[in-house]
Formats: sequence, structure tokens, C-alpha cells
Amino acid sequence: MAKQFRPSVLGSDAPTRIASLPSEIRKHVLHEIASNSGIDGLDLATAIAKSDREPEVKATVVDALSFRRADRHVADLLEDAGDATYDILVRKGHLDEIAVDAVQQELERARERRTAGGISHNERLRTLIYSPRGDECDADIAEFVAEMEIDRKRDSDSDRHLLYEVRERYPQALANGLLRRLRERRELFYGADNVLATAGFALEDDELLEIALEETNRHDDRAEAAASVLGPVAVGRLIDAYLAAGKVVRDASGKYDQAAGDRYHGLRDRICHTPGASLVAAIEARAADADIEEIVQLAELFSRETYGDEERARPFSEEALAGIGKLACEWAERMLAGGDEKRWRVATIATMMSCAPSVAHLPLLKRMLDDNLHRYRFFREKATASGWKDRDAVHEAQHPHMHEYQRAFLAINVPETAALMREYLTDEHFGELAARVLAAQWSQANEPKDDKKFLIGVDFSRVETRREARAADPAATSIEAETIFGAIETLIIDGSSDAQVKLAVALGIVGARLPHGQRDATIRKLIALAPRQARAALLLSLVLSGEDIEIKLVANGIAETFEAAEKETRILTQSDAYQLRDWLRLLPFATPVSDLPVIVRSMPEAQRNPRMLEEMIRGLGSSSSADAEDASFALAEDDPRLYQNHAWRATVLSIGTVSAAHRLVDLTVSGALDAKSHDSWHWQRELGGFISEFSEVRTYVYDLLKDGPTTKQLASLAGAIAEDPGTDGVLMLIDFEKRTGRSYVGRLSIESVVSERVPAEDWENAYNIVPVAATELRRKLLAMTDSGDRDDPAARCLKLIDKLRDEYGAPESEPRHPDITSEKPWPILASAPISDDAS
Repeated sequence: MAKQFRPSVLGSDAPTRIASLPSEIRKHVLHEIASNSGIDGLDLATAIAKSDREPEVKATVVDALSFRRADRHVADLLEDAGDATYDILVRKGHLDEIAVDAVQQELERARERRTAGGISHNERLRTLIYSPRGDECDADIAEFVAEMEIDRKRDSDSDRHLLYEVRERYPQALANGLLRRLRERRELFYGADNVLATAGFALEDDELLEIALEETNRHDDRAEAAASVLGPVAVGRLIDAYLAAGKVVRDASGKYDQAAGDRYHGLRDRICHTPGASLVAAIEARAADADIEEIVQLAELFSRETYGDEERARPFSEEALAGIGKLACEWAERMLAGGDEKRWRVATIATMMSCAPSVAHLPLLKRMLDDNLHRYRFFREKATASGWKDRDAVHEAQHPHMHEYQRAFLAINVPETAALMREYLTDEHFGELAARVLAAQWSQANEPKDDKKFLIGVDFSRVETRREARAADPAATSIEAETIFGAIETLIIDGSSDAQVKLAVALGIVGARLPHGQRDATIRKLIALAPRQARAALLLSLVLSGEDIEIKLVANGIAETFEAAEKETRILTQSDAYQLRDWLRLLPFATPVSDLPVIVRSMPEAQRNPRMLEEMIRGLGSSSSADAEDASFALAEDDPRLYQNHAWRATVLSIGTVSAAHRLVDLTVSGALDAKSHDSWHWQRELGGFISEFSEVRTYVYDLLKDGPTTKQLASLAGAIAEDPGTDGVLMLIDFEKRTGRSYVGRLSIESVVSERVPAEDWENAYNIVPVAATELRRKLLAMTDSGDRDDPAARCLKLIDKLRDEYGAPESEPRHPDITSEKPWPILASAPISDDAS
């Protein structure tokens, strides 16, 4: 609810006094009255403006009235308004929704006057889009869009808003105007290609094709916009140029030509902007005659990002996807028929299939993968036999080309894919990827969608839920985990090769994250077999599945890391010491957590830096151990730098216990938490909210403050109380201000006591502010008032409460006078205004 101004305070002669003000001041006064008053204020502003001789004053008041949707007042004010007023209103252009015929008729006449007066295309467009003519003005709007001035360097907010309004109201007219700008080679605004793409054009236009083929910079907005509207034949010619450019990227000696490469990639970028249907049709027309090299280049054109539902999307229709799938199958058969086609070329078809997934592709994908695996093994054996000196064999052995097939299987999320993946679990080169496909299918079917796109580190937020689920049913498992662990059992029998053991550990890392029942013996064996870093990954999977791990295992891993670093110093000095961090992040979830500070204490000083420990510390906030709190505070006692660390503070707040709150209060009083580089205001708010959660902690703080905020630290504690003070807190803080002269209570402090925030039913992350009765608080504040002027803190708080009641309403049970039996007059303040701020 907006603040309500009461025009009655201006007195009965308000119209005369306001009318005598200078016009510049007068229009602002009337605008404020119309914007911030009730019906009485709307009536007053309308009456004064109606008799005003200045058109600018009338228009300014209409602006406020229209925003308030006061149509009746607008019609009344404009009843006798002259052309000058309407001319101003048309220039501002936002009265098209005022449902008064007479007003709309005068606005239309004003628009005609502006058009006849020779205004700029931008102004004419702004006038036209608010016209009530509807579809009748599409042609005019398209013309103005085509001819308006666009300066991308200036790129003003008003121009962006104007084009946004055009797109919302007349999307086809905007696209038509942009198409004409494109043909006339006028400046385009950013995103014009997306507007044209969504319009659905598919044009066979030589002029536009010429623009798309121009040899300009690799990223040319005009060329990309032209490509966005081409039909199949034109796109085909663009593809022909792309294929021709690809033949000259390298000369006969194999030397790369930079200019030719830029041309080749520039054409490919432009083809990625073409309509999906046009692209598919153009490639279909060339598919039969394309050689293998051209097939690879054409297949890569389908692997463009479609961006989901965003504006940049160039999605393929179902019909187009079917066409892509058919081409992929035909091309795959051609390549496999040769028997010796390069593996990377065949893999591009697998990527193409991932862009048009279909269960019908699975048999062919299996043949392609088997061929790839067979030949990859051959090249590895050949490279090994040559002592890794055969350059061609080594190159092939270093490029498995397995992930292309994994992506295709991930895209085809059906039971048949899972059945196929089970066949590959024991394959040395594809087993782990097959397991990840199974795990992904389980996750998609059983876990909520994760919207945390930019999460730093590992997400431990679901560990507690999984711990509870595992505790409730330790035997709970999944078909995927059973299948994966079944494969593991066959790989770790006596006499297994190193490669088999390595694969078993990799499968364990994947399978252990899934519900896997009671697999203690197998998991212990995997832990014993796993090398240091793989062991850390395996233990992490167990933690994420909700299983307990022994802290001794983690401590041993940390010790081994430092031992390895003695020979390879890069382990601790490069790549942010990730190998050590992989172990540290496990400590909060290992048992017993009480040993964590001892383990950290034993590390070299350089690795005890707070930044190095931050992920581990954040993990303590997600730990279910009762010792996590003690461990957190013990770490800070060992290294006081953590007291100023944001991750440490956020963690102890998230622990959310009475004892943690007590400890933070004591640390505040001792000065350990005195802010240096830390945001003291933000921390004060967080601490205040934490204290308010526990009545016993609030009582404890009040006892500490019984003699007042006599130190800097106690003053900081008083400031924390002010964040959510409650009735007793407000009275205490008012008493402090009267004794020390320092103000602690502000608008937000009072608002938290006299109102509550109720989540809105129809809006996410929104709330309604609802008044709460504060009868006792107001009575006690009145008793504490002295002079009643602006330096009287109790009176100021009462005035703030009244302002909040004006904004959000007052409870019916709350009397207007704080305490009528006191015989004190109310309102007590009659002059100086009161600031919303505490100071």
C-alpha cells in the first residue's frame, strides 16, 4: 500500500495557495498530491489543474491520474482542455488505455497534428503504437521502423523501450520493417536477427543472400540477420559457399590459411542462424551427392545450439528432426560400409544423432560404437608395440572418441538404452561412460531438477535427506546400482588385470552415488584397490549417497597427498591444490567429526589458510553430526582469521542451535568478531535474526546489556538486537538512546514489531505486509515521552508507528490514542517531520 497524503492538512485555502505557486513548482505539487493521496487528493488535484491555464500543469496531473487509473478524473480534467494539453499528452504517449471516447478522439486529433507537423520517425512511431487504430496501422509502423534512426553506440533506454513496445504490440510489423532495413543496409539494433527468425520468414531472395554471403568480419550482424530469413534454395547456396571455403582452409602442404579459415567459420556461423526447416531441406538436397568429407561438414551444421525457448532459438520441428535422423542413418551406413573410415568422422554422426534422438538409432549406434572400440583397441596395441613412436597410431590412441556416443545414448532416454548400456559395463574403454548413462537415467527419473547452474564446488545440500532415507531403509537399492555393482564383482576377482581393477573403481564411483543397498564388503575392497585420487572420488560418492565414511580414511588420504607432494610439489602449488581440496571437503561428513580440528591442526601452515579451508567449512553447515558446531568453533579458536571469514560465519549461522547463538554473542562481546574487512552491517543483520530465533538467547543478551551499551562491542550487540527487537527490545533501545544520545531504533526496527510479512499466494518471493497490534508498546512509549519534539526518541517511535499505520493499515483492536487514561494529548508531535531512519 502506498503512503497516503492527507490534503486536509493544507487547510481550506489550499486551492488558492497552490494556484499562486510558480508553474514549475505548481505542477510538481499537484503531481505529488494526485500520486500519493486518496480520493480527496485526486479530487483536489483535478479541480486545481482543470482551472489552471498552463497546459504543462494539466498534462503533468493527467500523468499521475492515469497511472492511478483514475479515468473519471482524467475525463473531468480534460473536459475543457485545449489542443496544447493533448499535444503534450500524445508526445508522452501512454493514455491509450483510458476508456473515455472523448479523450481518445482528442488524442487521435493530436496525433494527426504531430504527423502533419513533420516530427521524426522515432516520434511518429511512438505516437502510432499508442493509437487505437489497431491492425490498421501495421503498414505505417513497418515503414517507421524501416526509416527510424538507430544508433547502436548511443543505444538509449527510450529507444530500447520503444522497440520493445513495438514488438509486444505489432511483432509482424516490426519484422517487416526490419526486413526492409536489412535490404536497404540500414543500421540494425542488437537482436534484430532473432526478431526476424521468430517471424517465420523463408525467403528466396538474391539480395538477402548476397548480404549473407558478403566477405566481412566473422561476426557480422547484418549477414546473420539476412541468413535468419532465407529459404531452402538460398540456404543451399550458402552451404555450397561454406563447403567450397572448407576446401581451401589448408593448402597442398597442409599449411593453415587464416583468412580462408575465418571465411569458412564465418559462413558456418551464419548458417547456424538459418531457419531450421530451410537448413534441413537444403542439406537433404545435397546429401546424395556429398562425399565423406562433405558429409562430415554437413553433419556438423546440425549440431548447433537451439537455446531452448530463448529468443536466440532456431529450433528444429518434429518433421525436421525426423529428416535429420534419417540422414544420420544413411550417412552412418555409408561410412560403416567402407570399413576403414576415420573414427572421428563416424563420431560426428553420433553427435548428429544426439541432436535428433530416437530409439530407432540404437542398433546403428551400437554398430558404430563397436566399430570404434574395435579399431581403438587396434591402435592402442599398435602404439604400444611401437613403443609409442608410431605417430599415427599414437594420435588415434590418444583420441578415444567415446564421449560422442555417450552423448547420443544420454539423449535417447528410454529403457532400451539402459539395456544396451548394461552390455558395455565391463568394457575397458566404454564401461564407465555406460555406467554414467545408467546413473543419469536414474537421476532424471528420481531426483528433482537441479536449477543451480553456477554452483561452486560440490553440492552437499541433499546429503541429509539421503542419510535419512538410508537410515530408514538401509537395504534400499536401484536397478541401475545393482547392475553396476554386478559388473564390479566380475572385475575384482582374483587374477584381475590392472585395467579391470581401474574400471571397477571407476564403476564404483558412479554406482556408489545411487541407492545401492548393503555393499559393505565390495566397497571396502574397492577402497583398498583405489589409488589416492580415485579413492577420494569413491568416498565422495558414498557421502553423497548418504552413507557414513570413517574419518581415518580421509586422514590417511590427506597424509598421502602431502607425502606425494614432497616429490611432486605441483600438487600443492598448482591448480589451486585441487588434490588436497578433494580430501578436505570429505572431513565434515566423516565420523567422528570431532577429529576434524586435530587433522587440520596437523597440516602445514600454508595449507591452513582460510581460503583453502572454505569448502570444508561450508560442508560443516550440511553435516548431520552433532559435533559439527564444536568443530567449527574449534577451527576458529585455532585460527582467529576465520572469525572474519564469510564462509565460517555463514556456516555457524546455518548450524542454527541455541549454543551456537550463545557462542556468537560471547564472541561479539569479547571483540573477536569485530569487523575489519567484513561487512559489519550485513553481519549485524544476520546476527540479529539469529538471536531473535531463541528467546533464551535474547534474554541472555538483555542481561549483558542491563547496564547499557558501555563498550563498542556491546553497542554492536545492541545494533543486532535492533534488527528484530520485539516490544521489550524497542523499549530497552529507546532507554539507551535517552541515556547515550545514540539512536538504535529505525523504521525497519519498528516495522518488525508492528507488522508481519505474509507470503503472497500468487507471487513467488513476494509478500504482503500485515499490521499487528502494538497496543502495549504504544502505551509504554507514550509514558516514556518527554518534550515530544524530534529529539524525543519515544515520541519519534510513536510517530513512526503512525506512519506505518497510514501505509499498511491499523488493526481494528488497536485504539487511536496510545493511552487515553494518561491524559497526554495525541498526536504529540505537531511540527517537525520525522525521518524514517534511525539516525
